[in-house]
Amino acid sequence: MRDKAAEFMNSYDQSVLANIETRLAIRCGSVPSRLCDDDLKGYIDRPFVAGWRVPVVFKDNVTRRIDVLLSPWFPSVAARTALVDHPGRLTWPHVESDGVLCLLSNSHDMDVTDPVNIIDNLMARSCDLIDQLLDGAIIERDFKEEFLTYWNYDLNDPRRVHSLLDPKGPTREIYVWHGTSMTVVGESEDQLRAWLKHRFDGISERQLNFERACFLWLDSPPLPSEYPQNGNGLRELATKAGSSGLTTLHRSGNGDHSSLTVIIGAEGRAGPGLVAVRVVGSTAKVDKRTRERGFRRGNVPDEIAFDRLLATAIIYRRKVLRADAPWVHGRGRDHRSVQLSAASAVVFGCGSVGSTVAVMLLKAGVGDVSVVDTDDLEWANVSRHELGGAAVGLKKSVELARRLQRDFPHATVRGHIHTVESAIDDKAEWLTHADLIVSATGSGQADKALNGWHKATGRKVPIVYGWAEPFGVAGHAVAIGSSGGCLSSVVNNVGLSTFELTKFDETAAVEEPACGMHYAPYGAIELAFTNSLIAELAVDCLLGRAANSTHRMWAGRHEMLEENHGEWTIEAQQLLRGQTQGGALLTRDWPACKCCSPQLASTPTPSFPGGKS
Repeated sequence: MRDKAAEFMNSYDQSVLANIETRLAIRCGSVPSRLCDDDLKGYIDRPFVAGWRVPVVFKDNVTRRIDVLLSPWFPSVAARTALVDHPGRLTWPHVESDGVLCLLSNSHDMDVTDPVNIIDNLMARSCDLIDQLLDGAIIERDFKEEFLTYWNYDLNDPRRVHSLLDPKGPTREIYVWHGTSMTVVGESEDQLRAWLKHRFDGISERQLNFERACFLWLDSPPLPSEYPQNGNGLRELATKAGSSGLTTLHRSGNGDHSSLTVIIGAEGRAGPGLVAVRVVGSTAKVDKRTRERGFRRGNVPDEIAFDRLLATAIIYRRKVLRADAPWVHGRGRDHRSVQLSAASAVVFGCGSVGSTVAVMLLKAGVGDVSVVDTDDLEWANVSRHELGGAAVGLKKSVELARRLQRDFPHATVRGHIHTVESAIDDKAEWLTHADLIVSATGSGQADKALNGWHKATGRKVPIVYGWAEPFGVAGHAVAIGSSGGCLSSVVNNVGLSTFELTKFDETAAVEEPACGMHYAPYGAIELAFTNSLIAELAVDCLLGRAANSTHRMWAGRHEMLEENHGEWTIEAQQLLRGQTQGGALLTRDWPACKCCSPQLASTPTPSFPGGKS
């Protein structure tokens, strides 16, 4: 009968295989034998096609067999090892249920040109791990440090629980929502209601039914032997959560005491981890009557109801997926997330620049974003807008906000049909109370109006103005802070910038076959650098890194400039300092202005680099 493992080995470089086998024999003190198809049958749903079995004598003088397992893509995909004579499931850490050893992280490096040393190193690490497990010192430590991994090996329910919780103590009462396709836990009903309305557009109040749940915070993660298999196991785990553990557990659950959701949290090696238990009692009438025996309906004391539920309940162990803002934005390790999640930003202009900047701010973790525009999306916008063809004919701001709200339910996203001028006239609260304003309208007059409002209100919050130069070859991000010049220092009376990096023989604006309609011919790729520049400066302003007015620029590749018959301005050449090939991020101090610095009114205007004023 055909043996595919043998065929694979026969097709491989025989000199490499011989060297591997020699090295294994030296390392392990015994001759390896090649695996056949029958040997590989125990590795279900694994991509292994061949390998070796090697007997090894360990420190307890017991011989155990280790399989070296190859995939069809070896050595590009690392080999694995497995302990054939392994103990029962979850007896040892780093040993999966089929004996495969977990030795390599998902970011490990190896020299794929040296398969002999790859195998030798893997076998050495495997033998060392097993010796340490036999010694026993690392077993409890590693089970606790990586308890999420081992809990997830022991799941008996594939359904996931999405968590909005702050993953730290103390033990407390929380709330849970059960939908047809997902379960969500949160600190309060209000938090859950807001998240669900953001996530599911159009969800009704009738669908927002919440139950009390329990969050048990443990001083030490549970061992596999402590994972609750029944009601008594859950009770014992609750006692490890301190004096409030059982009390909180008793108060939790649904109205008729037939089910209960428990989230268990503890600190692991890489940070806090959360797991879930769902306790479900029988819904049969006889069992419901038993739980209420001796009491009027709905009047069973919490402790008695809890004990009766646990007596016959089924325990489901589930995986928790964290959906809280610090986890979404940096997996709990980005120190900026707390500050950004409390911040609000307004983005004027929901076009090729503003729509992308709004998305970037939300991805960065800004907790409240308002997108402002009056235009409908057209097919000509689709190639460089965050919205696609399905949104054509809809208001850009409203539709983008609606979609982003679903994607970032932990944040607040609003769409407003306003111009800069109408928003100022309306004294809109979302504008006057914002922590940051971004102007990406592409309109000089709108920018001038915003600058006037900014000065009149005392420049209390920063405004970032962003725009691209013709063909997207260069771009600008200007932050006007509480000190330094305002926008008028480099903007003329019609709102156009007097400081540019590029110049062209002919006007770059192209007229559409319609009265007064012009557009700038560039695409999303050319805009990517400018959009990132604007978004980065906006985040820096929110984090207090750019309190003074500042100017950042992107100078694209010189080849792109030449393709469009342009050249660098004198100012650009000065800033590039001879690096005329471009592809550079530039910065300069924003000049003072006469309106915000009266002392300049009677003195000559300072020259910019190259002599242009």
